Amino acid sequence: MKAYYQDRDFLFDGNFIAWRLLRTEEQDLYWKRFVEERPECKEALKKAIRKFNAVKINKFELAEPVQENLHQRILADIQRRNQRRIRLTYWSAAASIALLLVSSLILFFQSHSIQPVQYDNPNIEAIIGQAMPVNDIRLISGEKTVAIKQNASITLQNGSISTVEKNNVSEISLSENVMNKLIVPAGKRSTLRLPDGTNIWLNSGTELDFPSKFKGNTREITVKGEIYIEVAKDQKPFYVNTSQFRVQVYGTKFNISSYGEKEENTVVLVEGSVEVTAGHTSSLLTPNEKATISAEKIQKETVDINEYISWKDGVLIFNQTPISEVLKKVGRYYNVNFEDNSGKKLSEKTCTGKLFLSENLEEVMTSISSLSATNYHKENNIIYLMK
Repeated sequence: MKAYYQDRDFLFDGNFIAWRLLRTEEQDLYWKRFVEERPECKEALKKAIRKFNAVKINKFELAEPVQENLHQRILADIQRRNQRRIRLTYWSAAASIALLLVSSLILFFQSHSIQPVQYDNPNIEAIIGQAMPVNDIRLISGEKTVAIKQNASITLQNGSISTVEKNNVSEISLSENVMNKLIVPAGKRSTLRLPDGTNIWLNSGTELDFPSKFKGNTREITVKGEIYIEVAKDQKPFYVNTSQFRVQVYGTKFNISSYGEKEENTVVLVEGSVEVTAGHTSSLLTPNEKATISAEKIQKETVDINEYISWKDGVLIFNQTPISEVLKKVGRYYNVNFEDNSGKKLSEKTCTGKLFLSENLEEVMTSISSLSATNYHKENNIIYLMK
């Protein structure tokens, strides 16, 4: 067998692709022995697995005859591609895998009469427009404004903010009798630890208002955007306010998304219990429940919480999600906007799987292009999708 030294060698190997797609015990054993016999290839193999996962289309169980049929299609497609002798860069190799899986899975779906989920009244206007200018994260306290870098760890304690970025530690005094504001622009993320031990993850495009010290019998913050929060247990009740609703908690973990009236306003509970109040309506949530709030109405449903909290770990998880929704999340994460010139109804095309949000937007766009069956090009911070 060829001595592999680069991850792309694995990405074009039919046995590797079949292993990552089908994951049988026999295949697992084969690749375990492969690494034991060729330890110098271990890192390249790990890298190939990460890249493969970033473009993996669907995750489901197939019957053995269907697995074998799909495997043969993949091998035949790889052979045809190799015969063309196209010289590919790394990212186009990833695209080829995605397209290879898509084409094979489409054949499978068509032969089994599985239809994509349809969505009525699509709203995709949010993916069209100019990208926001890139700014640092900003902390506003009274008349003082401080710029904070992306990867800084922020801690509030004793009326001051300390930030740790790599080995650099900075301390910022806060005004005691005013609400402070932490602004995280599109394309950035941040974390904040409050004096009571509560930890908050802030997603792109989020504003958080919080006091320098919690006073009185309650703890309160206000958010516009999306946060994941782990509230420290305390006798004082904790409130999270938004323009659409209010959440009361005592000690719990949950995600809030409230970007505004045109966006879906949700609360997803991971652990503990919370009470959501909108107008004169209140609802108590239990773990793995999602509340959707609109026009003072609250609708509850059971969900996979990982789909709503994985963003804090740099992963987006989708389950029959319209491509238009995928684009909105990717655009917010990277501070880019999309304009759809493909003529396709991207709200009717869906995908299921995981998208790893690497630092290289080109890699992510390769996967998006494959999933949406479109080409793309970037001009002035706008990504145009085409046929």
